[in-house]
This record gives sequence, structure tokens and C-alpha cells, in this order.
Amino acid sequence: MLFDENDFEKRMRLLVDSAWHIFQRKIGNNLININKEASMQLHFAYILQALVPLIIYENNEQIEIELEKTVKLNNGSTCEVDVFITGNKEKLTRKIAIEMKCYKEFASSGGKRGALDIFMKDVYSDIEVLEKYRSEQICNESVFLALTDYQHIICPEKKTGKCWDYDISANYKLTPKTINIPIGGKEQSIKINGTYTFDWQQQGEFYFLEL
Repeated sequence: MLFDENDFEKRMRLLVDSAWHIFQRKIGNNLININKEASMQLHFAYILQALVPLIIYENNEQIEIELEKTVKLNNGSTCEVDVFITGNKEKLTRKIAIEMKCYKEFASSGGKRGALDIFMKDVYSDIEVLEKYRSEQICNESVFLALTDYQHIICPEKKTGKCWDYDISANYKLTPKTINIPIGGKEQSIKINGTYTFDWQQQGEFYFLEL
């Protein structure tokens, strides 16, 4: 458990899990209203920040949380990490990069949101970039978090259309592959090196994913 963990590195990782579980409960019970990814980031970071003072057990421990942190990849391009956690203890530095995605069936205006295929593709893009962060030593660990209230994504009656090459449905197992299926009229080339199982968890009307 988070508060019983003595190892600083493990405690940092449990911090993310605990904040995510709290976030799920609050969303599922309508205590937090999320309309888009930006509000998701802010509310999640607020929970993280509230927990940090409670898990600092020694004077030489420090944890910093940053939103939209700019990092540079080996190819010279830059990326904005949704949430970046840096922990320091004596000579130890531990970094966790978090990418987040949110898709609601209806926009705040009340209309259908659309662009489901882009959301599914963006999930794969985030997984790919998180793998790059690790391989290029931008972070030690990475976490992908997503939420949706659109049940069709999670439990589709059928999987037709090119968007399902970017399958994110419940219990789907993503294995290493390269995908070049165009989405939104744009060419794509996404390479996944790891293996991931989409274990969605339901709270209220929402579904939550942690990879």
C-alpha cells in the first residue's frame, strides 16, 4: 500500500496508482466534471499534489509535479508530456512520464463529439511516445491513463472500419507491430514495441484504463 511503502521509488509509482483510483471514484460518483483532456490533467494533478506531502517521510525526499513539460527526443523534435513527476532522494533521481486521453460521447454543447477514429489512433500514438521516453531515458517509468463514457469503444457489437486497426476494446491484447493505416485523411506510421492488455475498469458511467 502507498502509505506503508518504505522504498521511495516504489512509493512514487504507487502515488500514481492511488491518485488514479481516487480520480476514478470522484468521476464515477459525479464529484468531478471532465469535459476534455485539459480538465482531466488538472484534476488528476491536483489529486497527485494533495497526496505528495503525505508520502514524504524523510527530509531528503522531494517530489515535483509538472504539467505539459517540454522534453526533447533524440531526433531533435520536442514533445509536451501531460504530467511529469520527478522524485529526488540523496543521489537518486526518479522520473515518471504520464500521458492522458479523454473521450466523451457528447461535447459540452450537447452534440455528438465525433472523431472516434482519431481518439483511438491517438491512444496508440501516446503509447508509442511513452516507449520513446523510456528508451531515450527521458523517464524511468511511464504510465498511460484514459477515460471514456462511450461504451461502444469498450464493448463493440462488431469491429468494422479501419479504426479498429487501432483496437482499444476491453481485454484486447496489443502486441508489437507497426501500423500504417491512415486516419482523418492523414498518413500514419506508429510502431509499438511492447505488449499491453486493455483492462478497462468501470466506475459509474465511465470506463478507465491504466497501462
